[in-house]
Amino acid sequence: MRLFLAVWLSEELQKIVGKWLEEFTAGSSGIKWVPSGQLHFTLKFLGEQDPEFVTGLFPYLRQVAAATSSFPLTLAGGGTFPPRRSPRVLWLGVDEGRSELAALAGRIEAAVEKASTGGLPPEKRSFKPHLTIGRVKGETPLYDRRLLEAGVKGLMTVKGFSLVESRLTPRGPLYRDLEKYFFPGSSL
Repeated sequence: MRLFLAVWLSEELQKIVGKWLEEFTAGSSGIKWVPSGQLHFTLKFLGEQDPEFVTGLFPYLRQVAAATSSFPLTLAGGGTFPPRRSPRVLWLGVDEGRSELAALAGRIEAAVEKASTGGLPPEKRSFKPHLTIGRVKGETPLYDRRLLEAGVKGLMTVKGFSLVESRLTPRGPLYRDLEKYFFPGSSL
């Protein structure tokens, strides 16, 4: 199973970003856009894992959720990865909730490390909270840089996270929550 851990956008924020993407993508080319219903903040990419690892990971992730409180998250302006060369990824940033999202990713990183008993190497790059909105498919993508940098204004409350299975298909990835982890007093 190909897996990752993520915070999904709330339905309301999906609509706001979806409407913004309609305007933003008009006249663009060379970019494969993420459908608004698939927008998420990746906390940890796990790659291909066997079911035994997943079963062993569940209790560690439940502990992370039980020790985490809900927090507000607002979107901010966007950019590209890499930032100064030919872009491969277009993203939107996080304003309020940035440190809380990073702390959650850190607790998840530690939980995965405990569950894998050294089998899954820790992430080498520091966590940068971002919402991937598109991946460049051409040599010279066409998009409105000013509109990307201005970003989207929107607020949601992060109430939990999900362990997600990703199946790659010719039409794009299909995502399925294997398990949802709610913070105390919350539901997704």
